[in-house]
Amino acid sequence: MSVSRTTSTGLFTGLALAAFAAAYAGLIATGHTGVAHSADPGASQLSLWGAALPPLAAMALARLVPPRREPPAPLAGLPRDRLLREAWALVAAAVLFACVAPFARAGTGLLYPPAKVLLLLVLPLVVFRVFRGDGPRARAIPAPVTWLAPLPAVVAWFLLAQVSPLAAPLSQDLPDPVTLAVASLVTLLTASVLEEIFYRGWLQTRLEALYGRWPAVMASSLLFAFLHTTHIPPAAPVLGVASIVAFQGVFGLMQGYLWARYRNIWAVILIHTLVNLVYVPMLLGR
Repeated sequence: MSVSRTTSTGLFTGLALAAFAAAYAGLIATGHTGVAHSADPGASQLSLWGAALPPLAAMALARLVPPRREPPAPLAGLPRDRLLREAWALVAAAVLFACVAPFARAGTGLLYPPAKVLLLLVLPLVVFRVFRGDGPRARAIPAPVTWLAPLPAVVAWFLLAQVSPLAAPLSQDLPDPVTLAVASLVTLLTASVLEEIFYRGWLQTRLEALYGRWPAVMASSLLFAFLHTTHIPPAAPVLGVASIVAFQGVFGLMQGYLWARYRNIWAVILIHTLVNLVYVPMLLGR
């Protein structure tokens, strides 16, 4: 990596960290000690401690527990120009979905899942096929997969985020059991699975190959935060942006670091499932 590129990526990483710090500082300075962790009506707020400590604890444990074998360089052997085209096409898809999401979720919200599948699954697959041409197929999930090393981080996050007093109580109104089951299945497939494959497996992996680990983790986590534009109230957009950066953005930092550290897509999908699945707080008595 050239000196100028190293300086640019270092500057970007610093600016991204400043954005996270500014989000928390802004919330605290304006007296907002909680963030909306769900767009569902009636959902309770999560404290800033609850938003920050579980992901940071998981990242610290992941730093202390190395993988059994260091994962190979991401997407090694693919031409840089192809990686650039694919990476920026994925960034464009992420930005486009962030812009479309509030309109797709308006009213009944039935357009939201198809819009997500179209922009975060169908469009990337078409882009990969077009840019690949006759070249080699990219492997978005490199081998070998580390299974045991991520467990301390996953367990620590679960205990702090779902079991400890930091966990937010389940307060929103729930639909009938059949509707809840169908909605949970849709959420599992389009959020827990699809979002992790797109933001970590596809987008972050390509950005890592181009710019290095931390710029890629920062970029993918901020883009992941802006996936949640439906959480931004029109009456308070600055507060809404700070809230999604403070919660979803920091959650994305943890997911991105775990993916970069262990290359275990199932570990980050499991964590994402535990966040979104309403049955978890129900079973835990929250």
